Amino acid sequence: MQRKIIPSKNCSNFKVPDSQGFNRTRFSVRKQGRSFGRFENVLPGRHNALNALAVIAVLDRLGVPPEVMAGGLREFAGVKRRQEVRGTVNGITVIDDFAHHPTAVQETLAALKAAYAGRRLVAVFEPRTNSSRRKVFQDRYAAAFGDADLVLVREPEGLAKIPEEERFSAAQLVAELQNRGGDAYYFPDTRKILAYLQEEAASGDVIAVLSNGGFDNIHQRLLAQLAGMA
Repeated sequence: MQRKIIPSKNCSNFKVPDSQGFNRTRFSVRKQGRSFGRFENVLPGRHNALNALAVIAVLDRLGVPPEVMAGGLREFAGVKRRQEVRGTVNGITVIDDFAHHPTAVQETLAALKAAYAGRRLVAVFEPRTNSSRRKVFQDRYAAAFGDADLVLVREPEGLAKIPEEERFSAAQLVAELQNRGGDAYYFPDTRKILAYLQEEAASGDVIAVLSNGGFDNIHQRLLAQLAGMA
């Protein structure tokens, strides 16, 4: 008989102090209609709960007891570049995330908005991949930043290598976000983003840097700048 392990509808962020400074995600799992266990994950968001659920299903197949799974998941510290807190200075938290395509951007921002409830969420986005530098996702990106309170978009590098009619437009994305009522700004380079954040970032802000690359080391440069070291 096929075995089914599914998440219950009870999946929410709750306040548990941890090393990364945000709220963990707690969720319940049912197996064949019966309660299987309650779990908590340091990574916020429904998509991370579903990732954990896949691991739980495999471990159950291997005969690992639910309580052992729960203990291991509770101690899991996360991975680099997935909602990774790079540092907090003067009450401003800087997060690094690999999100770059529209679905990843949307899910990541939704998770951070819930995890850091009540704080301003600033999304700093660098379109860097071959697909994100093309207009294939131009329209979809406009719907991906709804959970951000402020969006800063950098002009992609290397556009000269892409046929003009295929290029993604950061300026157009910002215009579309503004038309939707969002607070969004376009920047030609990383230096100007840092200059803007120096003036506008405030205690309590959560700054999520979204890029699949190094983004000119913006994370450490920003932290140093906020600490008065740059």
